Amino acid sequence: MTTTKQLRRWLISVARPVLKPLGASIVFRHVDQLAGLALLAISAGAVTKVAGNALGAPASETAWLPNTAAMLAVVLVTVSLVKGLARYLEHFFGHLVAFKALELLRVRLYQALVPQTPALMQRSTSGDLLVRATKDIDRIEVFFAHTFPPAVTAVTVPVIGVLAIGGIASWPVALVAAAGLVVSLATAWLGSGANLAVSHRVAGLRGRISQHVTDSVQGMAEVTGYGHVTRRLDELVGLDAQVAAAQRSRSRFQAARNGLQVIAMGATTLVATIVAVGQGLGLVPTAVTIALIWRLFDSTAAVKDFMSSLDVSMAAAERVHRIVTVAPLITDPESSAQLPDGPLAVAWNQVSYSYPSEGIAREPAVKDVTIDVPAGTHCCLIGHSGCGKSTLLQLALRFDDPQSGRVLVGGVDVRRLEAAQLRSRVALVSQSPFLFHGSIADNLRVASPDATDDQLHEVLRIAQLDEEVEAMPGGLGAPIGEQGQRLSGGQQQRLALARALLTPADVFLLDEFTSHLNRDLADRVREGLRAARPRVTIIESTHLLDAVRADQVVRLDAGRLVSA
Repeated sequence: MTTTKQLRRWLISVARPVLKPLGASIVFRHVDQLAGLALLAISAGAVTKVAGNALGAPASETAWLPNTAAMLAVVLVTVSLVKGLARYLEHFFGHLVAFKALELLRVRLYQALVPQTPALMQRSTSGDLLVRATKDIDRIEVFFAHTFPPAVTAVTVPVIGVLAIGGIASWPVALVAAAGLVVSLATAWLGSGANLAVSHRVAGLRGRISQHVTDSVQGMAEVTGYGHVTRRLDELVGLDAQVAAAQRSRSRFQAARNGLQVIAMGATTLVATIVAVGQGLGLVPTAVTIALIWRLFDSTAAVKDFMSSLDVSMAAAERVHRIVTVAPLITDPESSAQLPDGPLAVAWNQVSYSYPSEGIAREPAVKDVTIDVPAGTHCCLIGHSGCGKSTLLQLALRFDDPQSGRVLVGGVDVRRLEAAQLRSRVALVSQSPFLFHGSIADNLRVASPDATDDQLHEVLRIAQLDEEVEAMPGGLGAPIGEQGQRLSGGQQQRLALARALLTPADVFLLDEFTSHLNRDLADRVREGLRAARPRVTIIESTHLLDAVRADQVVRLDAGRLVSA
């Protein structure tokens, strides 16, 4: 696990381009804190001056105060306005840095996610990734907006205050104040290590909760259809109970810190009062000194306040850092090859592949498979679910590299190709395509943002979906819902095919893309694709042995080649 020190360095390195305004935030926090001290000192002096006059206190004790009530009001109003403006500017610049830093962090996260997909989904879940990209990054805001200025002023302002008390009033009283403030500052770190561990656990649990809710919502039909509503709710309650149990220990440490700081503040104030009286300071200086000491504890208390949130912030930062710094499984070659123009052949040459697992031996998904698909032909991979069809298609797009053998596209080993070039020439239409919460047109234009409406209608016609889209309210603008829930399974698959047709692909990998269509409609979709793209190479996987008329039929069973 990355240490807190390493995380801080990483966060600062990412946000370095936007950190300059943080200096202004620190300056204005000093102005705010010192104005607060002055405001309290003047107010305490003015109040005790009245009492001092009644008790016959020497005039020299209050010589530093304004002579008239009008002057006192002007001074108090002026200091109050300065304090208010400084506090606003402190928060303005602090949050300016924080939000700019979060923007940079999100950019860094998404830049890291792209080369890691789709292998990333084998070790992470969509709900957990969503939490890292949103909630976890939001929690890092505390580190930038509420850490540096309070941490600096927790030291500098008490030093200034203690020196002022010593120089103006009494050094023994100043030493008492210094001791109490040091104790107060030290208590802010109580249980920091344990709290950080708890925060890591809570952050992980929140990711699991998010994934649990995501799975339950997206799989609502299955959850209700198979009668698992109660079980899913009980699992969610159990996760929530684990979060509550973990946070109780953090609450105990926070209560202990609060209690110790109150004791330190009270004890320091009492001892300082006794020492001030023993020094013969007089009524007004004693009252002003005690008021200043009391106010100085607010500066050290700020450390306690942000420490309560900083552990959560660091735990969130560690989760984001873990994703950002993981090396992608697949990287582009230093010296890449180029695919030839025109139709592309695809070949798997003695390919064996097992999916990654953490210390668990897994059977190969495909074993010593050799298939040659000539350019411009239609090849059908046939076999039952789990026989390795989808794995072969994914290896052709280099979602991962086989443990042995080679995958060739256009006669070139895919390991010698840049991912962007390969995936611009090879299109995958999966059995369960990912569709965005938008309109028909929005989902099509993901593949070609500049596509005209006529082009969209054309690819829908090829996919045998044009008439159904025209019948929808709004046509191309018809919303399809989250993950295309307003469409039938067959409509989702044909929409994904239409989207692939907007690309300049020369190879179409069709993974059970007609599983929700009747045979007549499936045949018309295939005929439309071949008529529209007569030179492309089509590789289709299906479990229906007699459903497809293809140039080449390859049978697979348990990851092995049966016939070709």
